[in-house]
Amino acid sequence: MLRIANTILAVAVMAGAAGLYVVKTDTRRLEAHVHAQERTHERLVEDIAVLRAERAHLARPERLEKFARQIGLRPLQERQLIRLDDVGVP
Repeated sequence: MLRIANTILAVAVMAGAAGLYVVKTDTRRLEAHVHAQERTHERLVEDIAVLRAERAHLARPERLEKFARQIGLRPLQERQLIRLDDVGVP
């Protein structure tokens, strides 16, 4: 009877060890996946910051004014402005 109990306990310990090994490998795989996702997120945040800085650089008024003049655009003149009352908008 003692031999059967010992055998059952040994099998249970081996099954528990196998289960723990499976859980450990799954946990490590998931950790690696999470770290990869975090690195991707950090890279994307940095890319967004770079793109915002580039947009701010490209949208500088003095830079845009130079290009606008090259294609023939000029600042508004007073004769081009009208009041809303003159067109019937209350």
